[in-house]
Amino acid sequence: MKVLFPTIFEKFSFGILKEIIKLKEAGLEEVIFLYVVELEKVIVPKTGELLKSELEKEKKKAAEGFRKWQLLLEEYGIKAKYYVKLGKAVEKILETALDENVDLVILGHRKRRSFLGILFSSLGSTALTFIKVTAFPVLVFPSTFKEHEKVSIFEKIEIATDLSKNAYRTVEYILKFKPLIKKVIVTHVLKTKDNIEQVENKLKEIIEHLKAEGIKEASYKLIEHTDPADAILESAQEENVNLIAMGIIGTHEEERMKYNLFWFGSVAQKVADDADIPVLLVPPERETEKIRKMLKNGE
Repeated sequence: MKVLFPTIFEKFSFGILKEIIKLKEAGLEEVIFLYVVELEKVIVPKTGELLKSELEKEKKKAAEGFRKWQLLLEEYGIKAKYYVKLGKAVEKILETALDENVDLVILGHRKRRSFLGILFSSLGSTALTFIKVTAFPVLVFPSTFKEHEKVSIFEKIEIATDLSKNAYRTVEYILKFKPLIKKVIVTHVLKTKDNIEQVENKLKEIIEHLKAEGIKEASYKLIEHTDPADAILESAQEENVNLIAMGIIGTHEEERMKYNLFWFGSVAQKVADDADIPVLLVPPERETEKIRKMLKNGE
């Protein structure tokens, strides 16, 4: 398993790093670190002149931090390397993920609590913007995250499913972390048109599949709620899970995906933005060559 961890060395970044180390048990072999120097930090707005001394300062700061982290990972037998790139954060993260062909991208996310912050969070957040275009699963850590010394976030998981194609992809992806998992709760928020018997049969099939794959403790629950995102968040709190896992798009977005490669479901967006625990988001099948072309054309 290869993981990409872009960071700007915020306070909660080291806690995320310690959580990443626990993935060794699930087959983690290499971590790619990335520090993106935003253009506005090193370019004069009026002239476009590159401030080379400022750029060197940023590179030096990142290199010093990453070397310490590399030494720590080596103690656990995990390979590590780093990049320092100049440009827009989302583009450089996506570019690096594609070039390195990673299995997972891990991002920190600072939640917006003010009205204007919430209104514009999807525009201003690297994590939420990246989710719109990623072809790779993304693990989003809130800035409130506090690492548990011995417990992995994969120990107790809530998989939120709407039984879409992408939701089944999420179930399969979660099995990569099987050595760390002790309990899985599969939740489904009922829609008015749902046939409850059919839904329950599908959920039972998922539970049987998880158990057949070695997840001993797996169960499902049906939730009646007018807001799916709120239902998922409330359930996660009630069940005291360590992680929420879900697809980036659901049934009502799948049709729109035929016309818009980068459609982003509002349920996943709200859950990722509001959760106080990490959220694992699995994307639909997206053609990496189309994404490369988009990056090349500066779209």
